[in-house]
Amino acid sequence: MSNLKSYLAEKYMSGPKADAILARTAPLKKKKRKAAASAPVSSLPNLQDEDGGWGVEEIDDVDDVAEAVVASDRGFKKRRIAPTKEGSGWATVREGVKQESPPPTADEQPVVVDELKTFTGGLMTASQLQKTMSKKDVTPVVTAEEIAQAQETVYRDPSGKRIDTKAARAEAARLKREREEKEAQKMEWGKGLVQREEKEMQRLEMEKQRGKQFARRADDADLNEELKAKELWNDPAAAFLTKMKTKGPRKPEYNGPPPPPNRFGIKPGYRWDGVDRGNGFEKKLFQSKNERKRRGLESYQWSVDDM
Repeated sequence: MSNLKSYLAEKYMSGPKADAILARTAPLKKKKRKAAASAPVSSLPNLQDEDGGWGVEEIDDVDDVAEAVVASDRGFKKRRIAPTKEGSGWATVREGVKQESPPPTADEQPVVVDELKTFTGGLMTASQLQKTMSKKDVTPVVTAEEIAQAQETVYRDPSGKRIDTKAARAEAARLKREREEKEAQKMEWGKGLVQREEKEMQRLEMEKQRGKQFARRADDADLNEELKAKELWNDPAAAFLTKMKTKGPRKPEYNGPPPPPNRFGIKPGYRWDGVDRGNGFEKKLFQSKNERKRRGLESYQWSVDDM
C-alpha cells in the first residue's frame, strides 16, 4: 500500500502532502548489527560452535523510522460539491495529461477471422448451424454413369480377379440356347415313326383346310368320305361296306419252308434260317401224342371187328 501511495505522490501529486509521503516512504538506513555476545565456553577444548552458540538469544534489528509528517492540506483529493443537473457532483482538481499510443505496425494489425470457415467444437446455436449449412454446397455433382457404376455389384472369382458381368451373361445365354437346341433335338429323335407321321398328316390337313370355305355342304366329297370311314357299333352295313384298314406299319413275317410244329403255335421270326436248334423235346412230345391217338384208334377198331 505504501508503494502505491509513493507512486501516486511522485507521479500525480505536488505540495507538502506529497513531500511528506515521499519522505515517509524513502529508503531508511539500517543500524549495524550489534556484536554478538561472547560465545559460551565449551566443555571440550577443541570443539568450536559454528552455529552461533546454543542458548544465545538473537537481537532483532531495530529500524529507525522517522515520523511521517502529516500535512494539514488535503486538497489533492476530489471534493464533493452539491450535485447539479449537468454534472454528478464531483469536481476534478487537476486534469491528467493524456498520452496517445502510437499505431501498431503492419505485422501487429488485428486479423479478422471468419468464424464460419473455422471449425468450432462443442454445441452450436441454430443460427450458426444454419449459416454453416447454407455456406456449404452439399449437392454432389455426379453423372448418371458414375451413379450406375457405383451401384453396380462387383463380382470376383476365387483368385480375386474381377469378373465382367456382361460377358458372363452373354456366355450364359449362349450356353442356355445351345442346351435348349440339344433338348429339342433329343425330343425329336426320341419320337417314334407313328408320332412323326401323325404330325406330318396333321400339318398337311391344316394346309388343306386353309383353302376351304368355313361352311361345308352335303355335297362335300371330303366330308362324305370322312363320315363313311367312321366305324359305328350299330351300323348294319358295316359287315360288307367297311374296308379293312391296317393302322401303322406291318411287321415282316417268315415266308420260307414250313417250320417244325410246337405246342404253342408260335411262328419263327422272319430272320430264321430254317435250322432247328432245339433239344428235341417238342418232337418227342408230338410223337407221344400221336402214338397215344394211334393206339386208341387201333383198340377201337379191334373192338368193332367182332361185331
